Amino acid sequence: MPTVDRGKENMVEGTFQEKENHLSWWMPTYVTLSIMGTSILAMYSIDKTTALSMMNDDGLVQILTAFTLIASCIFCLQRALRKIPPAFKWGQLSYLLLIYAMREMDFHRLFTEEHVSRWKLYVGPFPLQDKIIGGVVILLTLVVMVYFIGSNFRYFWKSLKAMQSWAVHLISWAVLLFSSQMLDKSRWHGFFFEVTLEENMEFGAAIMIFMILLKYPLNLSHRPTESQ
Repeated sequence: MPTVDRGKENMVEGTFQEKENHLSWWMPTYVTLSIMGTSILAMYSIDKTTALSMMNDDGLVQILTAFTLIASCIFCLQRALRKIPPAFKWGQLSYLLLIYAMREMDFHRLFTEEHVSRWKLYVGPFPLQDKIIGGVVILLTLVVMVYFIGSNFRYFWKSLKAMQSWAVHLISWAVLLFSSQMLDKSRWHGFFFEVTLEENMEFGAAIMIFMILLKYPLNLSHRPTESQ
């Protein structure tokens, strides 16, 4: 029987594992950019009227963004209900993602005439019940957000310094979301390229957060150095 060079075999396996880890590390970026790029290309491949209708508040891109965020919310909620550690944190995150999804869907319009995060709702001539609903939602969200960030920041910062994929991509998600909001307030607001970029960056941010959630438990399961 031919002999097997164990050293070479281990080297090949090690190289494959390194490539696999590299691919896994960048997976949220690859998936997000691929879907965003495909969507932007599609918008420029059809007539502007159709493209703009697909990027309206009730258009396809917005629906896909909301669907992705709701899927992220359900993903966290089922982990909380199944009491997968840390269950309480999964529950908090599911609530924050629900608020995130509701904001993207302009869900406030079912209950209030103005967005609950805008100051003019509370100082303007709006019904008292709108102000109460908005105040309760804002207060509860702030409490959950502050507690969630405060109780997880140390672990996040440690993971970020260690260049763990989920932590680095969380920064990427924040940049995507912030940039989309800046575009919305820019002097190019309303131009086709601005609308296309803004809506697809919001879509990309939703995809990114979903990929981070998928990757985070995989890191905990397969990489001992990344476990809490």
